[in-house]
Amino acid sequence: MTIMHHLDESTIVSFAAGSLPAAFAIVASGHIDHCACCRDKVARAQRLGGAILDSVEPVALSQGAANNLLERLEADDRKLKASKTSVQASAGADGDVIPAAVRRLLDVPFSDIRWKKAGRGISTCQIDLGEKAASKLFLMKIAAGSAVPEHGHTGHEVTLILSGAYNDQCGRFARWDVADLDPDVEHQPIVEDSADCICLVAVERPARFKGLLPRLFQPMVGI
Repeated sequence: MTIMHHLDESTIVSFAAGSLPAAFAIVASGHIDHCACCRDKVARAQRLGGAILDSVEPVALSQGAANNLLERLEADDRKLKASKTSVQASAGADGDVIPAAVRRLLDVPFSDIRWKKAGRGISTCQIDLGEKAASKLFLMKIAAGSAVPEHGHTGHEVTLILSGAYNDQCGRFARWDVADLDPDVEHQPIVEDSADCICLVAVERPARFKGLLPRLFQPMVGI
């Protein structure tokens, strides 16, 4: 399988720097895990960042800073090992559809996801990132042969295709392709007839739907 659509260069740089909002970092990570091209770009950006840090004059650490950092790293390592065990136990038969980081947040098998109807042939499941999250993360399931109403964006939006495929003005998007969209893009994804399409979506602000009915129901479905 060839990945045809990749992350924008600015998203790559922000991901490498660790400055992407949580929702976008999770979606970007899901794509990068399966895309050698974007992994190479992230590695280059990280090397560049490291070279810049090397050129900066060092600053003395406060007393105990090194020990505090080691303790935090050890705590993070314990959490990571525990979460990996939890993911392996709860993945289920369809677990490979959902990236591991998202399974940890959902804390339920794929078959137990509670979908919320968001329109004809469209269901969503918002993923809780905490009250302070600056962006939203949700799963979207679009029935085979269905279309998302035509819309634009009021902020950054990144969509990772987890299964199935859709076509829009930007081309065909299949598994592990990513649509990295800015506010200038307007499109109408239409899912192919062969299977439902499941996507992982990060949004900075709600979409801007063109039709009257989608605009009326948008506050209730939260996308």
